[in-house]
Amino acid sequence: MENNSFKSTAGQAMGTTALVLGIVAVIAAFIPCFGLIAIVFGVLAIVFGAIGLSQAKKGNAPQAMPVAGLILGIVATLFVIIWMLIVAGTIGTAIMANKDEIGKAFDSLKVEVERSEDSIEVENDTITWNDSIQAE
Repeated sequence: MENNSFKSTAGQAMGTTALVLGIVAVIAAFIPCFGLIAIVFGVLAIVFGAIGLSQAKKGNAPQAMPVAGLILGIVATLFVIIWMLIVAGTIGTAIMANKDEIGKAFDSLKVEVERSEDSIEVENDTITWNDSIQAE
């Protein structure tokens, strides 16, 4: 009879770290403004999970925690990347659909800026002319 009991704890610290980072990454992935944080935690979970899994295989130790951290890191990272692509595509589509209106808005903004600059120049000329009259 073969003894399948695990005596080594190789890779368990890395596995625990990967699992915690993977859980944090999954939670952060579902919070809209924390996408980049979720990617960082997800990538770290993948790295620690892969290292822990490698160590656990070499040391004939349990592989559950490193695998779980690795999977959670992959899922969180993929979810955030897909979500960012969807958001970027939606914004790009909205911009292309309203391209003419956006162009008109920028044109009117340019006209307003030119009017403001002209009024500032007129005020500066008036102030300079009034100062020269008072100096005489």
